[in-house]
Amino acid sequence: MVRKRKRKSLDDILKEALENAPTIQGYTIKQLSEITGIPWTTTRWHLERLEAKGLVEPYEIGRAKIYRLKKRKKD
Repeated sequence: MVRKRKRKSLDDILKEALENAPTIQGYTIKQLSEITGIPWTTTRWHLERLEAKGLVEPYEIGRAKIYRLKKRKKD
């Protein structure tokens, strides 16, 4: 007797995917601007300087650019 495997429902597949989704850490320029109370143009300028120094790294999610502290390699 051959048993058929029960296929997972789309709801179950989506639930599993979301349970294992990576967490997003970091802030957009607008969020950082709101946190600091500094205009976004000034915030962006400072973030670009920190990026050039290798202290922060941006990554994009859709149209949003998220900034986070650059992870340092452990020896």
